[in-house]
This record gives sequence, structure tokens and C-alpha cells, in this order.
Amino acid sequence: MKLCLVYTLMTKVEQPDNSQLIHSQLSDCLEQLSIICQNQDSQQELTCLSQIASLYEQLFQFSHALDYYQQLFALAWQINDPEWQEIALYNTGNCYLHLSLSNESIHFFTQLLALTRKTGNRVMQVAAMWGLGTNYYNLGRYHQAIEYFQNQLAISCEINECSWQQNALTALGNTYQLLGQYEQAINYTQQALKVALTLSDIKIQSISLGNLGNLYLQLENWEQSWEIYSQSLAIAQKIDDKNLLMISYYNLGKVYKYKGEYQQAENYFTKALEISQYMDEKQVRPSILQSLSDVYFHGESIEQAIDCSTVSLEISRQVNNQFGEAAALSRIATIYKCTGKYEQALIYYQKALIIVQEIEVKPSQQQVFFNIGEVYYLKQQYFSAMESFRSALILAEEVNQADKQAASALGVAASFHKLNCYTDAISYYNQAYNLYIMLGNNNQAQQMWNTIQKLAFLQD
Repeated sequence: MKLCLVYTLMTKVEQPDNSQLIHSQLSDCLEQLSIICQNQDSQQELTCLSQIASLYEQLFQFSHALDYYQQLFALAWQINDPEWQEIALYNTGNCYLHLSLSNESIHFFTQLLALTRKTGNRVMQVAAMWGLGTNYYNLGRYHQAIEYFQNQLAISCEINECSWQQNALTALGNTYQLLGQYEQAINYTQQALKVALTLSDIKIQSISLGNLGNLYLQLENWEQSWEIYSQSLAIAQKIDDKNLLMISYYNLGKVYKYKGEYQQAENYFTKALEISQYMDEKQVRPSILQSLSDVYFHGESIEQAIDCSTVSLEISRQVNNQFGEAAALSRIATIYKCTGKYEQALIYYQKALIIVQEIEVKPSQQQVFFNIGEVYYLKQQYFSAMESFRSALILAEEVNQADKQAASALGVAASFHKLNCYTDAISYYNQAYNLYIMLGNNNQAQQMWNTIQKLAFLQD
């Protein structure tokens, strides 16, 4: 595997403007900690450990931060201080989350949830729900994530915690969007934006704008999504938030990619990749690499496209991101399909299918089955193609995606047509015809009608 391609894209990002000040504060705190330990003042030691860990977090040095939170964790248990125990559990879980170590993070957030049920600390209980939901989301276990986000929303509404309420609404919108349930996604995202506008935190407003832009992108409203993403980017630049900058650049790159402006898309994706590497962030990076792979593929740089997808696959496996792993496998398969390497394509699609079936994401299952059908059709294995297209059709009906239903019905019809099963072919062509009429695609519907007439004539 060639890693050189990706690393040449990652030019060094400058340290934050306040890094010198943070390092100075860190030095002072470390010196202070040495003195406090000699005096054996537990409360001061807890406070100092927390400050040191927080400073390391500001420098994106989460492994170092984790070391001090673990010391905080041990001391809080030694002196049996529940309040500090909650703080230690939350921050330790959060550091593991930043390090993309979801299983370790889940362990600590689960302990936090159990502890808050004993102490009655409802705010920390909400934080634990958020941590568990976010980890399960990152692992591609979306139904479990929804359960925790729903609990987070319910409790935050009860105790009137607007920031946590907005956070839960945002998370639910994102999760339902990923599951292809767009009506629910729009509902939660609009609620999240409404709450965000009541808050004075412009960072939260930027995130809400980004999520709204994602929905417009899903609806193929490129201009509206670009305008909203640009607003989000302006806020991220104003407050110099690296994570928001990364996501904003990535989102703008997606708009240009879908518009076919690949050079502009590559520029924005590269900026996003640079920031991701700087922060040692591994949750969004696989998606950025997948998008770069798309750009290179459209530019006929096949080897570069496969390189990006391969690195994306490796990172997804490192952080146990099953959805990202399936997406990378599918992307590699698609490249092989489009370059006529059908056997390799089938191998990668089948691997992707196993994963999306395991995590029960039906829109992804539908797409993989459809892609497998296309490969079998191109290989002239029409019975296997028909079976795959029919599985795709059933799933498209289950998730109520009319455009996917139409394409899948057409795939089944075309396969039966090649098998000379004209009665079955007419039945599925007719289904596709009705769907295309409903979708307003009159040109495609007319083609279906013409084919039906020809087959009816052959039957006679």
C-alpha cells in the first residue's frame, strides 16, 4: 500500500496562536503540582491535576491529558469524593473518545452513568448519555445511539439544560439522516437550530448551520447548502475552532464535488485533511479521504483514488468505525467495477455487505445490493443480477426511497429481459414506469413504456 500520497497532502499546520501561553501555564501548573504533592493537600492536587489535563486538551495532546485525568481518577476514588469521581470519569471517557478508542470510552461513560444514578447529578447523567450515544454513533451502532440521545433529550428538557437539549436534537438529526430517515432528520435539525438561536454560543450556531447545510446537500440544493456552509465557515474562522474549520472545509468540498468542480473540491478537502492530521482526529478523516478518492477517480487518477480509500479503510478499522470501513470497501469496489475488474469489485462489495448487514443500516445495505447487481449484470450473470436487484428493491421499499425503488425495479426488469422472461420483465418495467411518473422523471418513464410495448409485441 502506498502511504506517500496521503502524507504529501498534509502540510504542517501552525500551532494555535495562544500555544505559547498555554505552554507557559502548563509549566507553572506542573511546578505547582510538585509543591502540592509535597504538602499532601488532596483537594488542591485534584484541582491542579484537572487544570494540567485541560491545558493538554487545548493543545490537542489527548494522550498526555489522559495521563493526568487517570491520576485524578485514582485520587478521587482514594479519598471517596463523588463529585471529583464524576469529573474524572467524564473527562477520561472524553479523552478516549478524542483518541477514537470507543470501547475504552464506553467503559468510563458507563461507569459515570451508574454513578450519577446514585448521586442524582442529572447534568452529569445527561453528559454520560451523550458520551455513550456519541461512541455508539461512531461505531455505526445507530439504534443504540438513538436510544441514548433520546434519553439525553428527555432529561435535558426536564432540567431545562438548553445546550444539552440542542446537542441531543443535533445528534438525533444526524443519526436519522445517516439512516436515510430524512423526515425525522429534518424535524430534529430544525428543532436544534431553533434552540441554537436562543443561545449566545456562536460555535453551537455554526454547528447547527452545518447540519442544516447537510440536509440541503442531501436534497441536492447546492446553492443553499454552499451559502449555509459558508456562514458556518465564517464563524469557525472568527473563533478559530480547528474542529469546526475542518468540518466546514470538508462540507464546502462536498458541494463543489457534487457540482463537478473537482479542483475546488480537492482544495477544500486537502485543507480539511491537514487540520484532521494536526489534531490527530480519526473520526472524520476517513470520510475526507473517501471524498478525495472520489475527486481523484473523476480526474482519472485511479491509483491515487485507491490509495486514499485504502488509507481510509485502515483508519476506520483502527478506530473500529464499521460504517467507515464499509464505505471504504464499497468505494474500492466501485473503482474496480468502473475499471472493468469485476471479480475484485465483487470481493470488496461482499465484504462491505457483511458489515452493513451486521450494523443494520438498511440504506447502505440497499446500495451495496444494487451495486452487486450491477457487477453481475456487467458480467452477464443475469440471474445473480436479478436476485441482487430484487434484494435492493425490497430494502428500498422498506426505507421508502422512491428513487432507489425505481432504479432497483429497472435492474430487476432488465435482468429478466436478458433472461428472456418477458412476463416478469414487463411486470417490473411497469413498476419502474409508475415510480418514474411519480418522481416526475418523464423521460425515463417514456423509455420504460416503450420497452413494455416492445416486449408485449414479442410475447404476441
